[in-house]
Amino acid sequence: MNKNSKENEHIWVAIIAGGQGTRLFPISHPACPKQFCQLDESNTFIQAVIENFKSIGVKSTHIMVVTTNDNQLDLARSQCLSRGVLSQNILKYDPTLGYAGSMVKVTKDIHCIDPEAIVINTPSDQYVNPDESFRTAIGDAIESAQKGAAVIVGVKVNDIVTAMGCGHAIYDENDEGPCFKLTGERFVEKPDRAKADQLMRQGNSVCNTGINVWRADTLIRTVDYGPVHIAGGIKNTDQLMDILKRILEVSVGTFDWHDCGTLKSLYEISKKTPNHKNSSLGGGIFERNGCRRSLLYAAPGMELRASGSEDDAVIFSVINEHPIVVVAKLSESQKIKLLAEDYIAHREILDADFSMGARNNTVLGSNIANETVVGFVGVQNYAVYVHKRDDGTLEAVVSQQLSPRVNPVTS
Repeated sequence: MNKNSKENEHIWVAIIAGGQGTRLFPISHPACPKQFCQLDESNTFIQAVIENFKSIGVKSTHIMVVTTNDNQLDLARSQCLSRGVLSQNILKYDPTLGYAGSMVKVTKDIHCIDPEAIVINTPSDQYVNPDESFRTAIGDAIESAQKGAAVIVGVKVNDIVTAMGCGHAIYDENDEGPCFKLTGERFVEKPDRAKADQLMRQGNSVCNTGINVWRADTLIRTVDYGPVHIAGGIKNTDQLMDILKRILEVSVGTFDWHDCGTLKSLYEISKKTPNHKNSSLGGGIFERNGCRRSLLYAAPGMELRASGSEDDAVIFSVINEHPIVVVAKLSESQKIKLLAEDYIAHREILDADFSMGARNNTVLGSNIANETVVGFVGVQNYAVYVHKRDDGTLEAVVSQQLSPRVNPVTS
């Protein structure tokens, strides 16, 4: 894709930003879903997506953002307008459309503005390094889309854990390219370890990044007038891909890509201390003692002192003016999701702490015990103490030694 070429005049990006991101709880929560959370020092997730596509030549005025409720709409406006997205391009759709239905509807809306549009549909909450490989993969996808294909942008991975957590597109590597037709197997969703290893070794599969590229008129013609009659609209992405199967192709990339659906994946992409490999995010104030390979998060203006955490996440945030601390194994993404769902459904009746697969943890008394919620996921022998200073600053002390006192930073 040429960064400043007239060929890009009809290239549009549609960012689907209606999800919740419960596996990143409590960094992500209903008042601030994952796509609007801070990714790094410069960007939230959705801002990073915008900047990635701007860096390869997409005009900011050709970026559409799709949300599903008023809160998401307000957050999108507050974060995207400053990146050049037009206010009229920040949309709110009926949430019953789902991800696939939203992709179709935004394509139709773009087609009304630009009948020659080629639309790049992308999630709002993944990490991509927009290097030359990314630019090439998108450029190849656009080239095939101009010829009438619907293209899945995929990426080669060499990590078995990543391979197990993704859907895979299987393609015919003997095709002429630049993109490749899918084989009869077509897709494998989140394979077990043996299947993931097989896919990586055979070499003709890619992890599906969720980025799709098509001409607007191609999609509209296929969906509205194609051989498959859709009663009541498109139900899910699988159905949409089945409708498009005759024109589906894969663009193969080798760029750095992470789904960022879990606290573990967020830890993997973040900067770490050189010796103990700890990561600190959120803009708060941190002290660490004896922590190793842990993700620490504190929102701006909040202080987190952590001791003894290893391969864990320690999250200190505020939801609806209530301090919340979650201590979780980085590997327990599904239980974190269940914890988030429990919080959302039962917040008004929760005790001071609630847990998933955890034991021997303690919540110590504090001057705001009745306002604080603490959750434990897959961990043991932690103590949590939350305090509100006279100046209003919130402080959390989280220790694996069952002690509320933490020494100065050593790791």
